[in-house]
Amino acid sequence: MSSLAVSVAALRGSRAAWAFGVLGVTWLAAVLFADGFDSLANFRYLVQTASFLGIVAVGQTLVVMMSGIDLSVSGVVALSAVVCAKVASGTGGGATGIAVALLLCALVGAVNAAGVVWLRVPPMVMTLASGTILAGALLVYTDGSPSSAQLPLLDALANDRVLGVPWAFVLWLALTAAAFWLLHISRTGRYAFALGAGEDAARASGVPLVTTAFIAYTACALLAGVAGLVLLGFTGTSSLTMGNPYQLLSIASVVLGGTSILGGRGHLLGTVGGALLLTLLTALLTSWNLSEGVRQVVLGLLIMGLLLVYARERRT
Repeated sequence: MSSLAVSVAALRGSRAAWAFGVLGVTWLAAVLFADGFDSLANFRYLVQTASFLGIVAVGQTLVVMMSGIDLSVSGVVALSAVVCAKVASGTGGGATGIAVALLLCALVGAVNAAGVVWLRVPPMVMTLASGTILAGALLVYTDGSPSSAQLPLLDALANDRVLGVPWAFVLWLALTAAAFWLLHISRTGRYAFALGAGEDAARASGVPLVTTAFIAYTACALLAGVAGLVLLGFTGTSSLTMGNPYQLLSIASVVLGGTSILGGRGHLLGTVGGALLLTLLTALLTSWNLSEGVRQVVLGLLIMGLLLVYARERRT
C-alpha cells in the first residue's frame, strides 16, 4: 500500500501527468461544447496534424533540457521540404532528395552546437541567427517560388494509415521512443539533465559539454527536417514559411508538457501531451470561428502564464 501511495504522490507531482490530465479535460470540453470532436475521423485528423508539431517538439525538448533553445527549427523545416522538393523534381530523385535534405539539416544542427559551445554565443542568439540566414538563403535558392513534389514514401507517411492509425502518428511515436531512450536512459541524457541543472557544476563533474551539445542540436535539427519531409508529403508543396508555426509551438509544447524552460527538469512524454494539447486547442478555437489573431492571443497568454508559474516554482 505504501508503494502505491508513493506512486500516486509521484503521479500528482508529475508535470507530464498533469499535461495529459489537462488534455483529457480539454478533449471532454471539446466534445461537449463543439461540433465534430466526438467523431473518429476528427480524432484521426487531430493526431495526424499533431504529429507534425510533435516531431519538432521532441527535438526541441532535447535542447531545452540542457538549458538551450533552438529558434532555427522553422527554417530547418522549410529547408528540408524545399531542398527535397527541388532535388526530387530535378534529376536527383526522391531518395536523393530526402538524403540531401536530412544531411543539410544535420549540418545546421552541428553549426548551432559549434556556435554555442566553441564561440560561446548564447543559444537564443545563435539559433535565431542561423534561422535568419536559412530564410535568406532559401529565398535566394527558390527566388521566392514554392516547389512541388509528389514522393510516394512521404505521401504514405503523411496521409496513409496502418490498422486505422495514421502513419504520421506511428512515426512520431517511434521517434519519441528513440528520443526517450536518448534522454531518459542513455548516458547522454544524464549529461543533458546535468547541464540543465547547472553548467559550471556539470563541467566540474566531467560532463562532456561539446559532445552533448552536438548530439542535442543535431538531433533537434534532424527531427525538424523529418517534420519538414512529412509536411511535404502532406501538402505536396514546399514553401519558405511552412515551418513558421512550429517555432513558437514547439517551445510551447515543451513548456506545456512540464519541462522547465531553464532546463534540467521535465519529461519527454510531457512534450507529447503538450503537442496534442496545443493541436486540440487550436482546432477548438478554430471551430468557434475565432480569427487567427484571437487564437494567437489566447495561446500566447496560456504559454506566458505557464512560463511565469514554472519560473516562480524554480526560484522557490
